[in-house]
Amino acid sequence: MKWFFSFSFLILFTVSHAQKISVSLFNELALQTLLITPVSGHYSVITDEGEYLVFPNQMLYISKTGDSVTVRDMASNLGTWKRVSIVGATGNDVIRIKPIVPAVPAQVYDDNLGFYVDFNRLMTINLVDIDKYIAGVVEAEAGPSALMEFYKAQALLARTYAYSHMERHMGEGFNLCDGIHCQVYKGKSTKNPIILQATEETKGQVVVDANNELIAGTFHANCGGETANSGDVWVTPHDYLVSVEDNYCRSLPNSQWEVRIPLDTWREFLISKGIDAENLPPSSFVFTSKKREYLYPVGGKTIPFVDIRSHFNLKSAYFSVDIVSNNLVRLRGKGYGHGVGMCQDGAMQMARRGKSYKEILSHYFKGVSVIDFSQLDETIEVESDDFEE
Repeated sequence: MKWFFSFSFLILFTVSHAQKISVSLFNELALQTLLITPVSGHYSVITDEGEYLVFPNQMLYISKTGDSVTVRDMASNLGTWKRVSIVGATGNDVIRIKPIVPAVPAQVYDDNLGFYVDFNRLMTINLVDIDKYIAGVVEAEAGPSALMEFYKAQALLARTYAYSHMERHMGEGFNLCDGIHCQVYKGKSTKNPIILQATEETKGQVVVDANNELIAGTFHANCGGETANSGDVWVTPHDYLVSVEDNYCRSLPNSQWEVRIPLDTWREFLISKGIDAENLPPSSFVFTSKKREYLYPVGGKTIPFVDIRSHFNLKSAYFSVDIVSNNLVRLRGKGYGHGVGMCQDGAMQMARRGKSYKEILSHYFKGVSVIDFSQLDETIEVESDDFEE
């Protein structure tokens, strides 16, 4: 198969939905050198000067050299070019990447890679089949130990996010990054085969709101028994992201937590928020939260619970405040995460109780529908600086 790669092109995500997506790997690192090793399939190194076959288990070093990319194997320097692609020919090609500078653990990836220098680092782009990407996201975001219907629900949220954010890194030359800024993606899904099966069985399916628009498919680890209203956590509210009671996650480990803070530290925080806490008795700090509250009342004023969570790095913004001694403030909390959208612990429990992925999604997202992406009357155009077949 002859492959042609252009580093300036327009990806059209039409009603037939795209086959591949470009993802910046190790996006938060200032990469300088990588070790590349084909694991399976048949790969070639493609440059503007020609094509070089790469054999299974052959090691290649990819390095930033000024504003160009140098490729060498164990025996020789193959050359230096502005752009380099490593392309699989079988459709089932797998390649291992080990960052050397800086050094981080190796990961394996499906399909193709592209390299160029930008932002003073070695840009490493994975051009990957979108369903393989979705499976990798599901494994990274949800772990390998859940059931099929949960993975289907998680796959739909990941796919919906991907299609609705294809332009997020348009100006940087790729569709999405591999970190929490987009969706966590650590490469090929390898730990549980039903993750890829769940992705394939829901191929093309996305979640839309009452206006037939792709939803914000948010999720979190545990809601503590009640999810949060999107408008109370974020600037933009959504009608489908409203608080719902969730009994499925209440007894699970992440549903309860406790933190103790020195009284003086608590006073200092309140003072920084404009509260005259120095002259308030400890009893005035007590607050019992029987349901999700969004403002902590103290000293005649209020502080958003999300501000307290952020300042003290708490697991959630759902907690009560009491005094356990003259010197300690105790925060007794519920849940883990921002609380908006799908509670992963609750969704996993729903799957264990025989609920379908559509039932799971309709529990956490109100008034939504599951449709095929081809039913959306839209074309998403993404300017990219990547490659195409």
